[in-house]
Amino acid sequence: MVENNVLPELFTQIEESSNYQQRRKDIIEYNKKSGALVKGIALTAVKFGISFTTRFLNQGNALVNIHLDGSIQVSTGATEMGQGVNSKIRGVVSEAFGIDVEDVRMMPTSTEKNANTSATAASSGSDINCAAALIACEKIAARLANLAAQSWAANSTAEVHEEYQVNPEIDINNIVFAGGQVFDKGDANKTTPFSKLVKTAYLNRISLSDYGYYKTPKIHFDYVTTKGRPFLYYTNGVAVSEVSVDKYTGEVKILQTDILMDLGRLLNEGIDYGQTAGGFIQGAGWVTTEKLHYDDGGKLVSHSPTTYKIPNIQDTPRVFNIDFLENNTNTINVRASKAVGEPPLLLGLSV
Repeated sequence: MVENNVLPELFTQIEESSNYQQRRKDIIEYNKKSGALVKGIALTAVKFGISFTTRFLNQGNALVNIHLDGSIQVSTGATEMGQGVNSKIRGVVSEAFGIDVEDVRMMPTSTEKNANTSATAASSGSDINCAAALIACEKIAARLANLAAQSWAANSTAEVHEEYQVNPEIDINNIVFAGGQVFDKGDANKTTPFSKLVKTAYLNRISLSDYGYYKTPKIHFDYVTTKGRPFLYYTNGVAVSEVSVDKYTGEVKILQTDILMDLGRLLNEGIDYGQTAGGFIQGAGWVTTEKLHYDDGGKLVSHSPTTYKIPNIQDTPRVFNIDFLENNTNTINVRASKAVGEPPLLLGLSV
């Protein structure tokens, strides 16, 4: 059974929003009368399993340190290569403590801080490292919430009390971190600035650092019996692409592409948009202009942009629409999100 399958909903929505059926009829009529140009339109989908197929790679760790000014340093095993993984981790950490994202600083990846890390690959970099960072944050936040509850109960402005130690009997479920404040959602009078609470924790020798370790749950697969669950979940998407081909020159133009992706609850809309657009364009180039050439001795001769045609701005869709399905049901993953790196590449098949 495939859980969280939204492909039928994606097909229905993209067919309507892209006016697929009418455009297909128009193209059929156009091609009957056209001379040099012919057009085509296609709707394709992707259902991309997210997890390393080698199970032991599905693990990661993170170190989170809060400083006395309320700023936070985060170290993970993720490699930032322009895809935006650090921005996503910053967002998860800032949301966990209810502070501005500018107060979260991502540290350079180092085995001194995070050992035995997996590659940032398989579209799982954000999943694994955001989850590990969130686990570390939740440990610290639980201690801070416990301290806040004690300070409110004492009804004292003093920052140091002998009784301010973590008390496991205190209920912290109503304590919220938001807007730079820590407050009890059931009592508006119980509130403390985050930075002040951090200082109080330090003065009372309550740790402001922690380590988070995450391993992807539920995955298992037997290659002999071909049974099991190789992926934690699936990222889904659909694309409608309309192209024109010059019958005499072979020139291909992507006239319009409409993409609808299911990325769960978006961790960062801007990055997810950019990853979707970039992945699709890479995939479109892969199926149209890119080709490997070898000489008679088997040596690769199309080894650089001078000999290997990658997409340029003229190869992108003239009309390019990208939208996301609202889906908060993938609760098995960090913040109900879904990975975005590789799946959009396969939507280039619509071209």
